[in-house]
Amino acid sequence: MIIPHDARGGTVSFKVPAFWVYGGVSLLVFAFLVVGSSLVYSSLLSRRLVNYYTAIAKNREQQKMINSFSLETQKVNRAISELENSDNELRRMLGLRSWKSKIRLSDKINGKSDNFFNNLKTADVTIQERKASLAELKNHVETVRQRFSATPSCWPLYGRIASFFGYRIFPWSGFHSGIDIDNSYGAAIKSTADGVVAFAGWQNGYGRTIIVDHGYGISTLYGHCSRFEVKVGQPVKKGAVICYVGTTGYTTGPHVHYEVRRNDRAVNPMAYLNMNLLTACRIWR
Repeated sequence: MIIPHDARGGTVSFKVPAFWVYGGVSLLVFAFLVVGSSLVYSSLLSRRLVNYYTAIAKNREQQKMINSFSLETQKVNRAISELENSDNELRRMLGLRSWKSKIRLSDKINGKSDNFFNNLKTADVTIQERKASLAELKNHVETVRQRFSATPSCWPLYGRIASFFGYRIFPWSGFHSGIDIDNSYGAAIKSTADGVVAFAGWQNGYGRTIIVDHGYGISTLYGHCSRFEVKVGQPVKKGAVICYVGTTGYTTGPHVHYEVRRNDRAVNPMAYLNMNLLTACRIWR
């Protein structure tokens, strides 16, 4: 009922059935529950969406990182291949057997972490192989260095070669077992390799002669000397002065008769003059 403030207006009254009131209240309660549950569900869904998009973003970042690692792995693979080629090239130069790796990094990574870590393990094993190969090369190079030091590879002294290795007619006919290098009387003669003086004395035809044993079946002979600088049993280094140019024995002037012998057999000394490591390796092989 609606009653006006003054008495001139008429009153207005109406009736609402009880079930309408109950229905309205029930509707309000239901609406409140729906709205409340919607808000709670929306909040939970929003959190899940946020976590989902965060996971997607992290997944993309990880994928980018894996792709980057894949490129780096390919670079490592190429570097190892180049190292292996250089290793084998050096081995061929030194006369060693080529090193063939039994494993290799894969060229592609499909994004799985297991494959990626397997490739890292493979790279580690491959690098260990390279270290073992380099250690073997280091030991071999040390052996080669010692062998090269004991290999005649330089001139006993510089000068004009007056007579070469082989058969000749002048000044004496017959087989000439070395080369004659002219120089002034008293010029220093140097050992062409590391070794031990095996002989220092007089030999027919050669006059005062020194023979140096270099090991590995190699020895050198220096004839027509005027005097000695070393004695038998004395170790000498490559380039050390061992005697001096003279005219002893059968000579036509001051020079040194130089021989290289392999297993007591004279070979052409020209192959040993100005020798480097590569030519020495070929002779050893």
